[in-house]
Amino acid sequence: MEINGILAQVPGPFIARTSQTLPPTATAEDRDYPVEIEAGHLGAVRITFRKLKLKRAKHSHWFWAAKRAERVEGS
Repeated sequence: MEINGILAQVPGPFIARTSQTLPPTATAEDRDYPVEIEAGHLGAVRITFRKLKLKRAKHSHWFWAAKRAERVEGS
């Protein structure tokens, strides 16, 4: 199985909408955040997000990145 599961099959709007339900990156713990959603034709999917930091010169920006997606069994 691929490292990122079925993440490539999950439409972008579902990932974007789901990432907006996560806590603010500035105050969130440094861990994986799994979220379960209904992803259209894929059915129930668990998307795992990770907090990442982008650094450029003196500035830095935290953001959520989808790390993995997998089907939720029994849904």
